[in-house]
Amino acid sequence: MNPLHDRSCPGKLKFTVGIVIKSDVRTVWNNVCKAEQVRKYFTSDARRDLDSSGDVLWIWGNEAALIKVIEILPEDKLVFEWNGSNVDYRIRTEFIFEKENDKVTLKIKEKGWEENAKGMKSAFLNCSGWTEFLSALKVFTEYQISYLK
Repeated sequence: MNPLHDRSCPGKLKFTVGIVIKSDVRTVWNNVCKAEQVRKYFTSDARRDLDSSGDVLWIWGNEAALIKVIEILPEDKLVFEWNGSNVDYRIRTEFIFEKENDKVTLKIKEKGWEENAKGMKSAFLNCSGWTEFLSALKVFTEYQISYLK
């Protein structure tokens, strides 16, 4: 695992992915933020909860990421920065929780990549990873099924 890069979000390249989950917002929030829950459906290890200040470590396979939590609005919004893949700067990630009756729309927005080959490749890798994360979260939250097992 590398320490966080000094540069933060130098580029304008960004994306948004989202999903609707049939659940209450507290359950979705906890499944996203609590290390104990994330380890059940997505990471091989998670150290510290995302909804606490400071640095969090997520590990999956041979990869590890140090995450610097920036803003926490419980059951509404979570913002953090972490290193982009194969680039020498951090990117910013926002989780936005929109409640509506018995479902939650969760949007993940990421920004900060430079508009060059490395930045675009990194952005596409993260977009794919977050799409996988959202699918795993939905199946885990709605059906208590984990693809890790």
